[in-house]
This record gives sequence, structure tokens and C-alpha cells, in this order.
Amino acid sequence: MNTSFYNGISGIKTNQFGIDVWSDNISNVNTIGYKNSNPEFSTIFSTTLDDAYSKPTMSDIGLGSRPGGTALDMQQGAFQNTDNVFDLAIGGDGWFGVQGTNNKTYYTRAGNFGIDSDGNLVDDNGNYLLGTSGENIVPTTLSDETLKNFGLYYGNNGTTTTGTAYAITDIDDITLSSIDSQTKINLPDILYYPAVPTTNVSFSANLNPQILTDDNGEEIPNIEHFSSTIISPDGNKDILDMTYTKRVPQPDTGSVWDGDIKILSYYEDYTVEQYDPNKTYDPNIYNVDTDKGIVTKIYDPNSYEIDTNTNKVYKIIDEQNAVLEFASSGELLNANMPTLNNGGTPLNIDVGSPNSFEGFVSSTNLDKSTVESHNGYVAGYLKDYAMDSRGNVIAEFDNGRTVPVAKVAVYHFQNDQGLEKTTSTLFSESANSGKPIFYTNENGETILGSQVYSNKLESSNVDLTTALTELIVMQKAFDASSKSITTSDEMIQNAINMKR
Repeated sequence: MNTSFYNGISGIKTNQFGIDVWSDNISNVNTIGYKNSNPEFSTIFSTTLDDAYSKPTMSDIGLGSRPGGTALDMQQGAFQNTDNVFDLAIGGDGWFGVQGTNNKTYYTRAGNFGIDSDGNLVDDNGNYLLGTSGENIVPTTLSDETLKNFGLYYGNNGTTTTGTAYAITDIDDITLSSIDSQTKINLPDILYYPAVPTTNVSFSANLNPQILTDDNGEEIPNIEHFSSTIISPDGNKDILDMTYTKRVPQPDTGSVWDGDIKILSYYEDYTVEQYDPNKTYDPNIYNVDTDKGIVTKIYDPNSYEIDTNTNKVYKIIDEQNAVLEFASSGELLNANMPTLNNGGTPLNIDVGSPNSFEGFVSSTNLDKSTVESHNGYVAGYLKDYAMDSRGNVIAEFDNGRTVPVAKVAVYHFQNDQGLEKTTSTLFSESANSGKPIFYTNENGETILGSQVYSNKLESSNVDLTTALTELIVMQKAFDASSKSITTSDEMIQNAINMKR
């Protein structure tokens, strides 16, 4: 009869354990990244009253129950949208890695991260998010004027931004490095995208060869003009100016065009002053038209070009000649195009391949729109940080460029259930979980293995209906175990009374 007492006590302890687990689940129903725990129970070994081989049935008496542990429910929680770009969620299996203040690595599904005062990505408890650096950011020195142009993080009424400035190198993507080489993700405030000079310009257009005549019926040359913005090595927006003149007389078949190609850089505004008879003008610097009462500055036509439509003066950086030959069908037969000097950077102009219609053509029967493209970028100032679909933290610049600076690591385990729970959302590896691993594709390249979503958080996967039901079951089992103790007590009391 004593056994029933101990069975009841073990039942109370076991079901109290179950109540504690389910109560913890309920309390974390709104905890981001929380994984539901299921209490597991096991029986305590039993005792045998009779020889098991002497009867067709067993006569074991159980000695109660005990907590067997808790099993994590790894079912993914629902995603909730947020306004924070560094609120991250993993679609599928995997864990974020965070480094604690003790330099130990923990694993979590709670992706509510932000930037701390030192520029590191951290969770709400100050643990550092781990990932692979793009190693494309280096310290640099910027002028005060450049520091005034920074945007989102440094809008300080035009005063010079202070602090260490960094320059970035453009890359397309970042590959995860080894498990042991994952580091903190640091995002500097003052990040500069250096200007990239233009090295190639492509044109596609039709140079109309239709014969033109003057009032005397004599053929005059056709003139076609094209221009493109190009970027100089110092980041200025210069102009590639091209003027093509058809040779006259035109050949019997096809046409030949002579090109005058210039790189123009803004020098100053073109001004017309009113003549002042009391002022002396240097004739080497100014043209004085007393009849019109105006004074204009003299510019060397070999070094400068004046645009009277926009009243701007441009410095001629380089000037070269070109020759284009076309067949009677309009296709480009040959293009003798020069390489220009873009402030020390070679600039190539692509007008199409010989014997093709892909670039420049010259025909009265072809309808081809003018299309221009060029590479190169002006300097960029950091506007913001964001995430892309490949798990990269990217820097966004005001010149339209986006460059990855780090990739968030996604860790995987052979046995997620074996992870050791440290806090409600932090776990550490154990002998049962195995070491963390990164997935690789068929080419042996390291991949995330799961999608990392930005502006989303994974909610707790606790089903409140199930949790409350299980809590009632645990409570009733607790009450029943306590009842077995009082019943056993009454039975012993009756046995004692019988003796009396």
C-alpha cells in the first residue's frame, strides 16, 4: 500500500512539471521567435510479484512516473510585418547566430535586430548578430565639403560630419565563409561611394544620308549631332559631344561621315557685360563691341567651347576625329573610332560592329531610334542600410547604387531538438545537437539553405488553444494524483481501525 503513496507523489511532481512547461509556453505566446516546448513523461521501473514465466500475463506493479524532458516544437511561427528593415525572419529551418558578451555563440529564431551606438547589428539584449563581412569597406579621408553632403544618418544642418569616414568597393554578392570565421556585422555611419569614371559609351542611331541642297541646287553636307553624359575620374558629370558631317559629294554607293568628337567639362557660365566707357578692358581678355554696348570674354577655341543656348563655357578635355563608312543598304561597313582621354581614363565609343545594323546605320529607309548607354557613376553618399533577397546587408547610396557589405549567417544542426535552451529564445549547441553546419550546393558553394526575410518577425509558435487544454489536463492529472494519496491514507486508516 505504501507504493500508492509514492505513486501519487511522483504523479504530483510529474504533473507539476507539465504545468510548469505549459505555463511557460502560455507566458511566451507573444515572445518573438519562441518555440513551443512539449513536456514528456516516462514510467518508473516496476516490480514483479510473481514469476513471469509461470503465468500468461504479467503482474508488475508500477512505481509511478517522472518527467522525461521537454521536446521543442520546431514548427515555424507565423510572420508579422514590421517597419524595421533589420527585423529578420528565417523561412524554413536554420538559426541566426549571435555572439554574447562572453564571446560565446548562441542560436536564435528571434530576428529583432537593430544598430547600436557603435554601428553593430545587435538583438534586444545586446548580443551581436553574426555574418560574413564583404571586406569591401576601408577607412578614407574626405574633404569637409564632401562630409557636408551626407544624408540620412548625418542631417545636421549643413555642418561638417565628424568621425571616421569609409569608402566602399562595388561587389555583386558575398559568399559565406567558414563557421569559425563569422564576425560581428558593423555598419559605419560615414560611408562613401567613390566616383567610377566612364570607360565605355554605346550609341545606336540613324545618320540620315538624304541629299540636301542649297538655294543654288548645290549639295550641302548633312550634319548629325549626338551627346552623352560621362563621368570623369574626379566624379564630375562631363559631356561626350559628337558631330558627324556627311562627305560631299556622296559616293555612288553608301555614304561616308566624318566625326568630330570632344569631351567637354563645365568651366564657367558665359556672361555678357554691359560696356562701361569708364572702365579699361584688356583686349587680350575681352571683346568690346561699342556699337552694341556689350563686353564678352575671349576664349581660345582650341581649348574652350561656348554654348550660347545654355550660356555655359566648357573646357575641351580631349578632341579626336572619326570616320564612318556605310553601305547603300545602311549597314555600318567600317568605324574608325578613336579612344579618348577621359581625364586620364581611356574612353571607348561603341557605334556597332562592322557589317551590322546593331549600332549606327545610315539609310533613308530605316527607322531607328537613338539609344545611348554608358557606364560609370558619380560619387555616392550613404542614404540607408537595407537587406536584399540573398541575405545580404546592403548599403544604399544617393547615386542609385546598392552594394552588399555583409551576409547574415544561417546555421543548421543535425538535431535541432538537441539544442540546449539558455533563455526563452537563445539556444547553445550540445553533444546531442552536434556542431553547427552551413549548407552547400552541388558545386560545393556555401549557401544559406533558407530564405532570410526582411521587415518580418517570426511569432511564437505556441497554439494558445492547445496550451490551455493541456494545462487543464495537467491540472486534472495533478488533482487525481493528490486524490490517490488521500485515498491511500483513508485505506490505511481503515486498516488500522479494523485492528482496533
